[in-house]
Amino acid sequence: MRLQQIAAGASAGDDEWTNVSFAFTATELQREERHAKLMRVRRRVLHSLIFAGLVLVALNALMTMAYLLVVALHASPY
Repeated sequence: MRLQQIAAGASAGDDEWTNVSFAFTATELQREERHAKLMRVRRRVLHSLIFAGLVLVALNALMTMAYLLVVALHASPY
């Protein structure tokens, strides 16, 4: 309520301005912490997706080699 009055142009004492300044600083720190946490989560998800993609590529390569080996054994004249 008092913040609305100050924002509307009411006079404020030094203690009130100190409190308002502290509140702005605390709010900014919380915003930065949330942003940093979001960036860590995004980075972790990206690394997980890259790892999953590499696993799929490796499995595909192994399946392809196994298929080629089976085809080569059946095509052998002996």
